[in-house]
Amino acid sequence: MPEPMPEKLFDALIAHAGLVLTPAQRASILNASRHLTAATERLRPQDQVALEPATVFRP
Repeated sequence: MPEPMPEKLFDALIAHAGLVLTPAQRASILNASRHLTAATERLRPQDQVALEPATVFRP
């Protein structure tokens, strides 16, 4: 399982979003950020797009 998001990055993203969190909320979301990191890793394409089969066919 990946590590949680770095705290400086987390704080910057929360500030940019304009969120005001309690210490408990911050700790909970920061701990959950490891799951978000794992999910986004699975979503990233691993192979080149050129390896994908064609989806448009000309008659």
